[in-house]
Amino acid sequence: MSSEVYTFALQNTLTEIQNISKDVKNSFLFDKKANIIAGDAKTSEATMSRVLSCLEVILEKGETIGGLDSIVIEGSKRNVHITSVNDMFLTMVASKDADMKYLHTISRALIPTMIRLLDKLDNRVPTTIRHIPPSHTLFEPSEEELHEVEEEEIERVEEEEIKETEEKDKMPELELPSNQLIVESFGGLLVRSDTVQISKDIMSEWQEFVDGEQINLVEIEAFNGETKQCKVKTVDESKLENKAVIRIPEKVCRTLDIKRGELVRVKPLVV
Repeated sequence: MSSEVYTFALQNTLTEIQNISKDVKNSFLFDKKANIIAGDAKTSEATMSRVLSCLEVILEKGETIGGLDSIVIEGSKRNVHITSVNDMFLTMVASKDADMKYLHTISRALIPTMIRLLDKLDNRVPTTIRHIPPSHTLFEPSEEELHEVEEEEIERVEEEEIKETEEKDKMPELELPSNQLIVESFGGLLVRSDTVQISKDIMSEWQEFVDGEQINLVEIEAFNGETKQCKVKTVDESKLENKAVIRIPEKVCRTLDIKRGELVRVKPLVV
């Protein structure tokens, strides 16, 4: 790809940005040696050179502190936004009430995507790119190349929107409630050794907390630190001394080293 096509593609991109956003009045790219690389079609080379000459002192000071990443220079009517893009600087003169999120997308997504695509198409970065005045005849990139830029940028924006939505929707995990219950052991030939029994009232409280989800498991923690997960079912309260009782099979009591009348902490588990 010739340097003329490379420059023209960037010029087209900057011009399209200005067409889409009326807040952006001027935009151009220049390198670290203050060579103008490309500018939008509506901004004259004289204007770009004048703006660049005003920025040289700021850029020199930026180099002394390790380089310039981004800066906003506030004017009386407009602001100048300068952002480091690869080995270049993107300069945008925009209205004071411009959408900062949109400007950030331009500088951090759209322009870098275009540059990467052009480099990929050419498999090399031109060593010297000169600004070509609008009067010169240039070869326009193919529709296929421009379509690929558009598709790549759309995909990037969609991925960023999905990520942003997921972060907004992501809520901190709720800590499930736990109850301190009194142990009542029971046994027998037909007793299921992996299932504990609690009152309907406690089960209803838990289900209300988890929006009615089915609760089939609980975690029992003895005060000696031993824990065990068991299946759970409700039992008629006539079989319980009071609501604050949990009926635990004798085998589980032995595993947890707990006895009748002791307290355990019981927490529902939602799988």
